[in-house]
Amino acid sequence: MGLRADLTVLPPREQARRLAAVAEPFAARIERVEPDAREAQAALAAMRAWSDGEPLTGRAFSDLIYSEDEHGTLRRLSQAAGMPSEMAWSALTTAAMYVAWLVYRETGEPMPSDVSEVDEDTLDLLDEQIGELA
Repeated sequence: MGLRADLTVLPPREQARRLAAVAEPFAARIERVEPDAREAQAALAAMRAWSDGEPLTGRAFSDLIYSEDEHGTLRRLSQAAGMPSEMAWSALTTAAMYVAWLVYRETGEPMPSDVSEVDEDTLDLLDEQIGELA
């Protein structure tokens, strides 16, 4: 079964817990190529923290993906173009975007346009990315 079938039957925070476990090897792969990959660890830590019940706003979570000061996993993904870590950044960002979507849905905050485009189809994309990383 795919991620969609496995995860969408679970409560949101359990989905985040499972996605953090799925994303852990992506962060490890990134760190082997880019030792200073703080954004990867920050995104992974936020997924774990929210899944453990810590209160996070959608904005705080999405700032780990992209922020006004141009930090986050999307910036690192664009910098990794053509590098061995590019697909791992892409998969990690996809997982983080899905969790951001879950956080925004729980908090009721208005979603930024990038996050509002996320839904369960994102898990199918993540499945494809995992296949490419294998």
